[in-house]
Amino acid sequence: MTDLGLLYLGMGVSGGEEGARHGPSMMPGGAFEAYKYIKDILLKVAAQVPDSGPCVTYIGKGGSGNFVKMVHNGIEYGDMQLIAEAYDVLKSVGKLSNDELQQVFSEWNKGELLSFLIEISADIFGIKDEKGNGYLVDKVLDKTGMKGTGKWTVQQAAELSIAAPTIASSLDSRFLSGLKEERVQAAKVFKSIGVSDILTDQDADKQKLIDDVRQALYASKICSYAQGMNLICAKSIEKGWDLKLGE
Repeated sequence: MTDLGLLYLGMGVSGGEEGARHGPSMMPGGAFEAYKYIKDILLKVAAQVPDSGPCVTYIGKGGSGNFVKMVHNGIEYGDMQLIAEAYDVLKSVGKLSNDELQQVFSEWNKGELLSFLIEISADIFGIKDEKGNGYLVDKVLDKTGMKGTGKWTVQQAAELSIAAPTIASSLDSRFLSGLKEERVQAAKVFKSIGVSDILTDQDADKQKLIDDVRQALYASKICSYAQGMNLICAKSIEKGWDLKLGE
C-alpha cells in the first residue's frame, strides 16, 4: 500500500481519564514517514513531564507501538498485584487501620515509590462509604476481571521463552480471584477442621514491617519492569524492530 501513498500507524495510548484531560502517553509504531506527518500534533497533545518533555516518541516499525502498550499493561498488572499484597500484609500482619494505610502510602508516594497507582491507593484508603458505615475499601468485592492485555503479555513471554514471573503471578491471582464461590467453600472447610490464618495471630513491629514492605515492594516493582523490558527487547530482536529501549 506504500506505493499507493497509504502509510499506516498503530498507536498505544495510556493515561485514562486524566490523560484525556491533561494529555496521555502515546506509543506510535509503524511507518516513520507517517509519524513525521503527525509528530508535531502528538508532541502538543501528549502529557508534558518537566524533566523529560512530551510523553511520546516514535517506537519503531510494524506493530511495535501497540506491542509496547500491551507490555506496559502487563507490567501494570504486576504493579497492582504487588500493591495489593503490600496492603494485605500491612492490614493482616501489621494490623494497620485504613487511616494509617493512607498515611503510609501517602508517605511512600513522596519517595522512590512515587507513582499514580500508589497515589490513588492512598486516596482510596481514606474514602468513607457514603451509603453506609465504615470505609469503602473494606466493602470492595475481592473478585476482579480483566481486559486481556495481561494475558497476552504472558502468552508472548511464553512464546519467546522469556521469564516474566511477576506478571504471570499477577495474572494467576486474577484467575484465582474470579473463583469467589470456590474460595468461600474452601475457607469453610479449613475453618471446620480448625485451620486459621496464622499470620493474623502474630505480633509485628509496625515500623519495621512498614519499612520492610516498602523495600520489598520497590524491589519487586523493579523486577516487574525488568521482565517487561526484557520481553520488549526479545520481540524487537524477533521482528527486527531495532527498538531504542532507553527512550
